[in-house]
Amino acid sequence: MYLFNDYFTPAELTGYVRAALADLPVNQFALRQWLPSRFVPDLEYRYNKGTGGLIPAAQYRSYDAESPIAKRKGIERRSGSLPPMSEKIRLGEYDRLRIQANPDQSIRDQILSDAVLLAKKLEARAEKARADALVNGSVTLNENGVVANVDFGRNPSNAVTAATLWSNTATADPLADLTTWVQYYVDVNGEPPGALVTSTKVKGYLLRNAAIRQLAGTLTGTPTILSTPALQAALESHDLPMLYTYDAKYEDASGAGARFVADNLAMLLPEPVSPDSGEGSQLGATFWGNTAESLEPEYGLGGDEPGIVVGNYKVPNPLGLWTNAAAISLPVLANPDMSMKLTVA
Repeated sequence: MYLFNDYFTPAELTGYVRAALADLPVNQFALRQWLPSRFVPDLEYRYNKGTGGLIPAAQYRSYDAESPIAKRKGIERRSGSLPPMSEKIRLGEYDRLRIQANPDQSIRDQILSDAVLLAKKLEARAEKARADALVNGSVTLNENGVVANVDFGRNPSNAVTAATLWSNTATADPLADLTTWVQYYVDVNGEPPGALVTSTKVKGYLLRNAAIRQLAGTLTGTPTILSTPALQAALESHDLPMLYTYDAKYEDASGAGARFVADNLAMLLPEPVSPDSGEGSQLGATFWGNTAESLEPEYGLGGDEPGIVVGNYKVPNPLGLWTNAAAISLPVLANPDMSMKLTVA
């Protein structure tokens, strides 16, 4: 197998798929809004854990008095290796024989389509890892001989369960639950969460909840079901964060559809940011590093090595053309206590 550049160079394919991923709707891999991409020219991630949270106040002093000596908060420096992931797809001899009308253009179109598909699959795996980090405060890998657990050290108290599940719309009190949990979040982090992220299923329970409907009642009576704006207004009236729905799915190894985040959960998170901010967020980032392929001179990436890379390879017997996409990546929670897992249904 050797690198084959007759149709596209690796730099052309890599640039094409990165542009295609940048053009995806934000909601396709929405968790990037809380753990945006950060590209590092390295094989490892490094960050300072727990630099957020409560800030010690300074003290006034008398004129001509010496400045009080400040104490640094304990900073825990963490690092680790970014795990690799890759997939390839074959355009075989028979496939190429079937493309006879305009073979060169048809093959080029198929390569581009395959390259984008592979890049989306890698991004979907990164989204699954982001979901794992935000929900559990850790990332667990157990596939293709890779067995690892990266624990970001989130306080166990950041995982809570509603005393009465919100699926019981007659007696559950979601506003009281959220008020308690938001106060805990403020006590730990010194600021309120900016987002309540949950499924459409849980949102439906909130829209039908008796206590929330009673709050939204008017002179014409209590509505049977709330509108989304009325629900957002009810949350805002209790100084609770904005509601975001997240129902994204991927195809698992068996070919079945699976959710990135279970539909009985909700999360309290900071406000979302641009997924392409480049520097991560207050909560953390998704680190993308240099793959072995990207460092090969033949790839010609020259300064754009970090991130997903794609190249074509040819094998002579049996004749085939492979498109290979690779990346090394891991989401990291720099301030893990700024995420909370809520079991609500």
